[in-house]
Parts: sequence; C-alpha cells; structure tokens
Amino acid sequence: MIPPELGLFAAIFGVFVTIFIYSFLWKENPLSRAVEHLFIGLAAVFTLGGMYDAAVTQAYWGTNRIVEGNFIWLIPILISLMYFFFFSKKYFFLYRYPVAIVVGIMAGMMICGMIQSNFLVQIQSTVTLPLVGEGVWDGWPPQGLDSIITIIGVITALSFFFFTWEHKGALGISTRIGRYFLMATFGAAYGGTVMARMSLFIGRLRFLYETSYEDWFWAYYLIPIAVICVIIVALWERSKPTTTPPTPETRPTTKGKSEE
Repeated sequence: MIPPELGLFAAIFGVFVTIFIYSFLWKENPLSRAVEHLFIGLAAVFTLGGMYDAAVTQAYWGTNRIVEGNFIWLIPILISLMYFFFFSKKYFFLYRYPVAIVVGIMAGMMICGMIQSNFLVQIQSTVTLPLVGEGVWDGWPPQGLDSIITIIGVITALSFFFFTWEHKGALGISTRIGRYFLMATFGAAYGGTVMARMSLFIGRLRFLYETSYEDWFWAYYLIPIAVICVIIVALWERSKPTTTPPTPETRPTTKGKSEE
C-alpha cells in the first residue's frame, strides 16, 4: 500500500509511466525501454523479496522449524544456496543440481495438475451432464439442449483427431462438425484474450481520469506534459543521422584449374 503522504508522487509517477509505455505503439523508443527495464527490475526485486520472506517464514520461524531444533529445514536452504555457483566457472556443475530438482518437482506438479484439470475433470463433467430429470427441459434454452450440444461437440471434436481411417462418410461428417466446434472454441479463446487486454487498457484510462490527490490535483492534468515528452523524444530520434551498415567487400572470383 502507498502511504497517503506519497499519493501525489505516486499519481505523477503513474501518469508518466502509463504514457511512456504506450508510446511503444509509435515505435520502440528510449522512454518505453526505460519503463520496461524499470518494470523488470521492480518485478525481480519484488519476487526476490517474496521468496526470501517465504523462506524465512517457512523454514526458520513457526512450529517445527529450525528455531525449535528441526534442522531438516536446512536442506532446502543449502540447496537454494547452490544457485550462487552459477557465478563460478570451477563449481558451475553444482548449479545444475538445484535447477534439476526444481524443474523435476515443477514438472511433476504440472503434469498432475494438467491431467486432473484437462483430462479427468473434463471426462467427469461430460458424462455427468443432465439429460433427464426435473427441470432439465424447462425454460428456454433448456439445460438439456445445452447438454446435447456439449456432448455432440466433444464427440465430433475428438473424431477430428482420429486419423486411423480416412475422413469419409459418417466420419467425414463428424470431423467437419468437429472442425466448426474447434473454430468456435478458438475464436472464443481469442476473443477472451482480446477482451482481457482491452480491460487492462480501460483500467489505465480510468486511472488517468479518476486518480486525484486532495481534490486539487487530477492525474489527467499531466497527460499533455507526458505527451510533449514523447514528442520531444520522437523528434530527437528523427533528427539523429541514420548510419548505413558497411557493404561487404566483393572479392574477385578466380577460375579453378579445371576451367583453365
């Protein structure tokens, strides 16, 4: 949380950072690069601080931790310290051990999670769709109709990836319908991604319009100043002389003995 006494500086900083990062739409320039580097640096420091706090909280303090004599928690700390061998040429091989441990653990966790969420849960959700019962076919559109469309979409989309037989006849019709379902799914996923980006953009516009400090300063007061800074940088970039790369020297071709 930002302290109230720093609200004015936070608003000013936010306006300039927002305008500078969106100047990338014109082209990559020193202002957009500076904000990118600032963001990466702050993200790295924030991540490092969070990891350090988690390590101290989980391994040192608390019940059954190092302070109470449970020294088994020293093992992950020692393994994590092996990361610093990355900066040693002689003992660089020790750096590979924590990397291999972390990659193996994360791969196992991701595989289990993916199988559970994208395979088992999908099968369970499909086979438990309501087709009969009280209220299934009431209203419009009825829940039973949604279930039938979902079942048809699952079967036809799976048949699209069935390459044992040629897609002709009934299988060809099923794969064609499955292709339409896949196109609709990919289109919805793309639309959701675009809407998420638009939501971020609208959030920044609302920040520029609604952020204020003690009813006498509004963030949008600084938009012209930030835009002027971008224009100055653009004119400076345009005024720089363009350097053309040197053309490589062409060597004269010599005929071989066979041609002579």
